[in-house]
Amino acid sequence: MNSRHPDDFRGRALSALAAGALALCVALCSATETRAQSPPSAAADVSARLASLIERVRARPGDAAALTEARTAGFELLRAGLFREASELFDAVREAAPNDADALYGGALAYFNLRRLTEAEMLARAAVRSLPATASGVATKSAAGLARADALVLLGVVLAVRGDNTGALAAVTEAAQLAPSNFDAQLALGRARFGAGDPVGAAKAFRAAVALRPSDTRAHFFLATAFEKAGDDAEALKAYRALVALDPNVAEGHLGMGVLLVKLGGERMEEGIAALVRAVALNGELYEARVNLGRALVRAGRPAESIEHLRRAAELAPHNPEPHYQLAIAYRRLGRRAEAEAESALVKQLHEAHRGRTDAPPPDNN
Repeated sequence: MNSRHPDDFRGRALSALAAGALALCVALCSATETRAQSPPSAAADVSARLASLIERVRARPGDAAALTEARTAGFELLRAGLFREASELFDAVREAAPNDADALYGGALAYFNLRRLTEAEMLARAAVRSLPATASGVATKSAAGLARADALVLLGVVLAVRGDNTGALAAVTEAAQLAPSNFDAQLALGRARFGAGDPVGAAKAFRAAVALRPSDTRAHFFLATAFEKAGDDAEALKAYRALVALDPNVAEGHLGMGVLLVKLGGERMEEGIAALVRAVALNGELYEARVNLGRALVRAGRPAESIEHLRRAAELAPHNPEPHYQLAIAYRRLGRRAEAEAESALVKQLHEAHRGRTDAPPPDNN
């Protein structure tokens, strides 16, 4: 039982295309907080404007000005985190103009955020159909080509959440071919390739994403993870160092770098432990940082220092036997035999309990 990642947190983060939930529209995710803080008067104003717009669109379906205003307002609602209201407005636009690409795309985004995935997929597919590929099928910088790429990325996210990884990969691959300079397309392609078991291909896409948006910490983290999965520890370490340099306050950067340095061992062990200490300092509730730091300290011959981290890891993941396994080793090395035996008994109990559970943590394999 010598896993580097008992819960395989990086694999979980990348194996599904939409693990970041709306990676293609971060502004929409952060905007939900704005909605929660909106005063009642503002909510009333939104409702009144929404009702007025919907009435105008339905009363005059051929009014181009009304449709334009409705589309603009719909995307404003999305940015404000008002997904139900946005879906209603985009529905009204689609009643007047069933093949309106903006309304189809905006509606798909709204329904995806509402977790109405069937409707989101239907509208995303319709958005893609409304924006046909170029005749030659090659990359294009036309507005329609770029919009189709956006729609394909959204479709890929929806399909990944629905468990259709093959369909998701096909969608985002086409998106990246149509718009290779589209950051979201490259990031989504990297995630899809990683989930399909192609870390080398994933690294290529993530490297493109990093080049397009050098300040994006997710892209750096995913790139490092892909390199590590591909067995290229040197490039992985370089990518983790770049992430830490970019933003020293990202705990996952220190965590990834620390785990890799500890794995490499030798003279890099102490640097790895220091990186894990920093990760814990930044986020003491991060299970992976706690358990990996505790394990590293045990391995480095510092079992007394490992106890607090392993105990906290056990609290954070009460059904995972790994912290207790490491605690048993630490106590044994400290001569605290009774406590070591108690932890070993807990390990046995948890393994027995996990045999009958479908949500048991993955085996601890290195």
